[in-house]
Amino acid sequence: MTMTDYIIRCALGKEIIQVDGLGEILSELKAQGRNLNQLATLANMGRINVVQGEELITAYTDICSQLERITGEVE
Repeated sequence: MTMTDYIIRCALGKEIIQVDGLGEILSELKAQGRNLNQLATLANMGRINVVQGEELITAYTDICSQLERITGEVE
């Protein structure tokens, strides 16, 4: 949650819920996303061939779905 979101929720009197451990998960997901972008760039340059790309996409889709479920449960 951004500082702006926090202040707005406080001003509106809404309940604020902090999910412990989610920050670490998001940091790891961002790091993996950066790695994925680097792999995509190298593949587009023809410097590498990506194998099993469908499995990678499926895994990321599952992670994003789980994060959406978690955030939906606390809103």
